[in-house]
Amino acid sequence: MVPNQPSKSPNYWCTWAVQNYAYGQGLPALDTVLLEGDSGSKLAHDAMSEQVLLGQNGWAATFHARVRKDLYLLLDDGWETGGTATFELDPVKFSSFKGSNQDRLRALNHEIERIGWRGAALWCRNTPGGAADMPLENECSKAGISYWKIDIGDPAFNLIRLRNDARFALTLEHVHGESAVNGDWKHDGRFGPQPWESKRIEILRHTDVYRTYDVTSILSLPTTLDRVTEMLRSAAGHADMRGLLNVEDEVYVAAVLGCTMGVMRHPLHGLRPGRDADLFFNGPRKPKQRMDEVVRALRWQRIAEPFASGIGSFKTSDEILTDSWTFTAGETWERDLVGNTVWQGAPAVLARNISLPEVKAKGERPFVFAARFPNGAVAVGAQERTRPEDGWFMPRCEVIVDAGDAPGPFGIFGDLDGLTLSFTKAHAGRRVLAQDLAGDEPADITSRVEFKGASLYLSGGVLREAGLRNGTPGDLSSPGTIVVLV
Repeated sequence: MVPNQPSKSPNYWCTWAVQNYAYGQGLPALDTVLLEGDSGSKLAHDAMSEQVLLGQNGWAATFHARVRKDLYLLLDDGWETGGTATFELDPVKFSSFKGSNQDRLRALNHEIERIGWRGAALWCRNTPGGAADMPLENECSKAGISYWKIDIGDPAFNLIRLRNDARFALTLEHVHGESAVNGDWKHDGRFGPQPWESKRIEILRHTDVYRTYDVTSILSLPTTLDRVTEMLRSAAGHADMRGLLNVEDEVYVAAVLGCTMGVMRHPLHGLRPGRDADLFFNGPRKPKQRMDEVVRALRWQRIAEPFASGIGSFKTSDEILTDSWTFTAGETWERDLVGNTVWQGAPAVLARNISLPEVKAKGERPFVFAARFPNGAVAVGAQERTRPEDGWFMPRCEVIVDAGDAPGPFGIFGDLDGLTLSFTKAHAGRRVLAQDLAGDEPADITSRVEFKGASLYLSGGVLREAGLRNGTPGDLSSPGTIVVLV
């Protein structure tokens, strides 16, 4: 039920988080202050090398084996020499690559492809501008590099204009720099409306991919959902807005809402002393032990690809859910958050090109989001909440989604107690197949579902069993299921 052909969407795995986890492994003690701010960035920069990236047991050879062909391998800060936008591969760190810089970039890309990834992608910051940008794009294009993560810079979108004129096969990602948390984080922590003339919307109008930017690991979900909400609220209905939203490591948000991923999680943990501090992945969610979620999200995107931010409609509920966490040292690189309780809010329910799902819960509610894709696929997700007394917890709920005349397939992400798909016409008599998106064999669940008029009901037990059937032993990921009516 999942194609073997990898997705062509511009998703990548970024090395920055694992670079930040490199220093301190095996030490008897670690002062977490060293990991914050400029000090931490320099340690991460220095951690990049040919051996750790491309060695026999390096990151490229050991991470994300099942979905490498769906992902660019993006080298973050530390790969180049002489600045942040020279595009000169560091000859000391990558000493085995010889010849001109173009030759070395081509060889780097070929080696990454040989290991099984889609190809190499490159981070940069503050490109020179004007005519000086053209040789950089030209060299990368000739070397086979087809994705740039532009952290800051290019305010006049010179890179896009040159790329278009030269017709380089180069996808460009831009950002608007943000704090790791939204708004007044001592109260409601909201991102705030983005009017048409805002700088963020201007960037989205002019780029291929707009990355929603850095977040704290523990409150990543509400922070990201609120940013997505305001960007899509302004963009929706403007069909000429072709930019995609990249929601970084919130892979189930990307899968359900038609966004791209800048995956950062990796499986390394327990290698630092004491509390195993990791400023990028920490807290009760334990993202580094949820690697199957990356597989499920990317395999869904082989079926339902991300789509432009301006396509279709976007709705949210009036209800706002607000999560919180009291940060301790070693849980964030933003020093002013340490010792404080931080609040982040986002709408309880989000929907792209589909009616708002109905959520039935007796108490707390999870974040629920859904979308109908241009090809008729429908996805729904329900994800956990965060607060100091409960950690990362899933409120029990049932969800009703008005699928209309959508033919499917249907992607279901998260641990629901039950899901009702309502259609415009009855489908009684059809077979229902379900498959873990991390697996390859569907199961016939027709006898375990219930048709009620024009609705199909799937219990939480059936969804959990199907959506975790092929999970990696010990992995903590939430279910991810594909359901098809035949």
